[in-house]
Amino acid sequence: MTDGGIRAKEARTPPVEGTRAGGVRPITDRVFRVALTLALGLLGLSVVGQVALDSRPRLMLQVTSLFIAATAATVIAVVGVARSRGVDRRWRLLVAAGPLSTLPGAFEWSSQYLSGNPETLKLTPVESIFLIAPVLTVIGLICMPAAPDNRPTRAPPQADARFRPRYSHTVIALDSLMIILSMFLIAWYALLRDIVGSPMSGTSFVIAVVFALTSALLVVVLVLVATFRQPRNGRALALLGAGLITTALAETVLVQISLPDAEGVRSTMPLWAGAAVGPLLVALAMLAPERVGRQPAPSTNPDLGRLGWPGRSDRPGRSDRSGWFGRSSSEIRQWLHAYLPYLPLGIAAALVLATALREGALSGLPLYLAICLASLVTLRQIIVVTENQRLVSDVQLAHRRLQHQADHDGLTGLANRALFTRELERAVGLHQQDGRPVVVLFCDVDHFKTVNDTHGHTAGDKLLRTVAVRLRAALRQGDLAARVGGDEFAVLLADTDPATNPHAAGEQCARRITAAMNRPFMLDGEPERIEISIGLALSDGREPSTTAEQILHQADIAMYNSKNRRRGLAPARSPGISDVQ
Repeated sequence: MTDGGIRAKEARTPPVEGTRAGGVRPITDRVFRVALTLALGLLGLSVVGQVALDSRPRLMLQVTSLFIAATAATVIAVVGVARSRGVDRRWRLLVAAGPLSTLPGAFEWSSQYLSGNPETLKLTPVESIFLIAPVLTVIGLICMPAAPDNRPTRAPPQADARFRPRYSHTVIALDSLMIILSMFLIAWYALLRDIVGSPMSGTSFVIAVVFALTSALLVVVLVLVATFRQPRNGRALALLGAGLITTALAETVLVQISLPDAEGVRSTMPLWAGAAVGPLLVALAMLAPERVGRQPAPSTNPDLGRLGWPGRSDRPGRSDRSGWFGRSSSEIRQWLHAYLPYLPLGIAAALVLATALREGALSGLPLYLAICLASLVTLRQIIVVTENQRLVSDVQLAHRRLQHQADHDGLTGLANRALFTRELERAVGLHQQDGRPVVVLFCDVDHFKTVNDTHGHTAGDKLLRTVAVRLRAALRQGDLAARVGGDEFAVLLADTDPATNPHAAGEQCARRITAAMNRPFMLDGEPERIEISIGLALSDGREPSTTAEQILHQADIAMYNSKNRRRGLAPARSPGISDVQ
């Protein structure tokens, strides 16, 4: 889920009072912390008072605190909407339906509290008005601005930025289906089963079912948004989650109380918590400011602070400290991101197992849902295993490509000096073990500097590539050609038979190279002849202490001898080397 053009439109919106470059900030961090502490403190005092009081005084305290919380939620929601712009105002305006409906809801619940038995409520058509708020809240959650695109994704990581994992959308779809079916199964055991099995009918039955389904829908969308969309305002998301879950639990209790012959609910505390605490937390989420100056966390090391409260790592001068069990907040966030979708699945599995143990078997709708969930999990694991195997192959291929790039010249495709030196050292090692001769040719392109200066570096690169192609064509299978300098090439003859004359084998290879270079080379539309000087060096057992560096140096000297002879200069002689014209 991304914002698409929304984010670009928001960037053109002029800043208003209470906003900064780091994000939407209806109020400052300090004011937000004070408001949050004050609200939680007052709610805590109300809870303590309800525990201490009995009967009528407890109901009066609940009604009073309910009106105070409803008024505060309404004011906070209005402030949050007024002090935001663009897409940030859009989601706040939609979510505000919940807090704004709290005040009329307070009158509705209070009239039932004070006019009869508060533990026996009836769902009337008027209650359907309160279903509008959850629907708008779901849309508001979806409209919350998402984090930048470098946030982590549930899809497997990409081996190459040019290729998109083929199963990424499939995995996301399967995870979403698992969450939806798991929440529906939880709702069935928590409430829907009792509603379907009760004598309730007509409008009351429809309203009760819709209440149960909207509560489950809120939790489903919350988990999906937190997992896949990753809203950029983590504090707002955390408060919204706490408030919506509290409201959903309270609505579950409300429907249970409204069922005929309801048993097991003998307290108005859950209803008060949903009507007072839930909307107030949702309203506070609308005031939660985004952090200023936060850099988006990279996909490999996201910051936990996006999902929760402002952590120490978000403050200036603070580092990412260890969290649970010595893990860093980044590791904790990655863990939550990976396993959060499986929380409802685990709860649903526990309920299914408990039912099977208690009743001896599953039947009906729970059985079909359990089969669907098991099939989805199995299919997802097969896809993930397949994708992991493909990713392992991609990583191995990328490793081979990197190794090839590290060992080969980027212009000519021949081996570079490092690879040639390693292979030469290996050949010297074999020579010291079994006396196998080592033959090395050192080649230099004559007049290369003149080509570069006269025709440009592009022509010089073309010349080097041509030399490389012809050099490779002149060698036997297994011989190694390398570019060891700007216009310098080296050849290592492979598997030279000790029974043959190594010097003759080297000279024969040099003649093939010279013949390959004699073919005309087109340079700026004119045929040119490539001239190359070749030096030959070998180790055939006469000097057992010869090293790879010494052999390469001798071949270099032999090449310069060949070049000097072309210029009419006396070549320098050295044992074990010869020049080839």
